Amino acid sequence: MTPRGDRPSIGRVAKLAGVSATTVSHALNGRRPVSAATRQRVMDAIAELGYRPNVLARGLRTSRSQAIGLIIPDITNPFYPMLARGLQDVLGPAGYHEIISNTDGDRDLERSALDQMIARQVDGIAFAVFHTHAEDLLPAIDVGVPVVRLGGRLLQDGVDLVHSDDEGGAAEATRYLLDRGYGRIGFVCGPDAQGPAAERVTGYLAALAERGLPPDPDLIVHTHFSRAGGMAGTLRLLGLPRPPRAVVCANDVMAIGALDAAARRGLKVPGDLAIMGFDDIEAATLVSPQLTTMANPARKIGQACGRLLLDRLSGTASGPPSETIIPARLIRRQSA
Repeated sequence: MTPRGDRPSIGRVAKLAGVSATTVSHALNGRRPVSAATRQRVMDAIAELGYRPNVLARGLRTSRSQAIGLIIPDITNPFYPMLARGLQDVLGPAGYHEIISNTDGDRDLERSALDQMIARQVDGIAFAVFHTHAEDLLPAIDVGVPVVRLGGRLLQDGVDLVHSDDEGGAAEATRYLLDRGYGRIGFVCGPDAQGPAAERVTGYLAALAERGLPPDPDLIVHTHFSRAGGMAGTLRLLGLPRPPRAVVCANDVMAIGALDAAARRGLKVPGDLAIMGFDDIEAATLVSPQLTTMANPARKIGQACGRLLLDRLSGTASGPPSETIIPARLIRRQSA
């Protein structure tokens, strides 16, 4: 353990970054605007020296908690811990820590989590929204807490938006299956197809429409965003009088459940049933066959969210809400 007297000081950070100690302080506490280039030099110096600010003392001086609230629907889905890691990549060097709340995608739990974050006086909120409506975010906006919405397409005053290209990614996944000769394709989605899942259903339907294929409501199954939900939804599709020869799943966890369903029915993947995932979580390469999927870079999404929050907290960004779209990318493996 480094003796207290040997710990890097704010003065050493300032010297290495080529700025004043006051500028370092402003870059960390966000009370005055600091250019993006200057903040980056400060953050690089902090990382190199291993500087850790005195959060308690700074909080007393600035009336800030140095905490960011992260509200997510399912902490067991590997996508969200990776998103949290990306957020921490950016916020950690600036002296912030995360408070994480799991909501199971339930609107009442989402609103409760939001209230708790405001009560804890977090400095900003990253919200992976599934069922929350625009008015539910007003309490945070009214008290001046910067909010970044993760997913969906809704833009509202006081809320920045970061999301992957959910619609475009699902359309590309569906086109890929169509190009490989799978003419009847099912879609396994969540309970109500809201937020990012709604965009993925829209992309799936758009790709079918491009090829002149009419939508078939029977081929869109609503279940839970889980492995068990993916298996149940796929079994439902396989029980149709004309079952699909391929399925697109709203996330990789559900796609793993689809593999379970195929195994239960004695079907070969992809010979009898092709399966597409979405997200490209680590587990996509740990199953057999490995999942063909759309890479949804969770860590990059978290990093983009962190940068937006820091810009809002520092005053560098003070204009209307922004939208950041992270492209999805087709990953070809064995399941389709």
